Amino acid sequence: MRNLLHKIDPYQQSFLYFKWGFWTLLICLAALVYGCMHAQEAFIKGALDNIFVYLPNYLTHEFSHRFWCALGWQWWCYASGNTMETLIVLALCLGSLRLRGGRYLLPILTYWLGTTLYGAGVYAADARACKLPLTSSDMMTNFAPGEIKGDWHYILEPLGLLPYDVIIGKVLIFGGVFCLVLALFSLWYYWTHHEQYLNDGQWH
Repeated sequence: MRNLLHKIDPYQQSFLYFKWGFWTLLICLAALVYGCMHAQEAFIKGALDNIFVYLPNYLTHEFSHRFWCALGWQWWCYASGNTMETLIVLALCLGSLRLRGGRYLLPILTYWLGTTLYGAGVYAADARACKLPLTSSDMMTNFAPGEIKGDWHYILEPLGLLPYDVIIGKVLIFGGVFCLVLALFSLWYYWTHHEQYLNDGQWH
């Protein structure tokens, strides 16, 4: 396990190598619980679903549909939107860990990753109810709630997981809130430990 972590994070930049104190850990856990309990309210929703992140996520999502649907694999055609939206940002996060000074990018990328998970969770939880409005992959046509079924209906149904859509949605939303808390804490941690990284020769 240690060797795997070293390969992923050779410069020990991720939160796994933070010097966690009792109070910082407690504050982060409290923020995580608060965020999960209020995930659908204006503050958390605004932080994880706003115009600044909506556009890149939306374009990635819809272009992924267009690209993969051309291959004709129907299930992956539906799954590719949220999957590629998240995997691309995850790859950027892992790539930044392998760069000296990649921690400069981590808070932004971790936050971005959280927005993709949050968005996926909101729509996954709506797979059966279909209460959310949808936009077509032509990027022009809008559908009223319930007019058509969303991606997650067709993702979960063949897997027999449709009855668990709300649970799956909550797990993904939890991941989004976790990334938000981690991004904010990481930003604070890197700022307050700047001298330590300089002294250790790790901040380049």
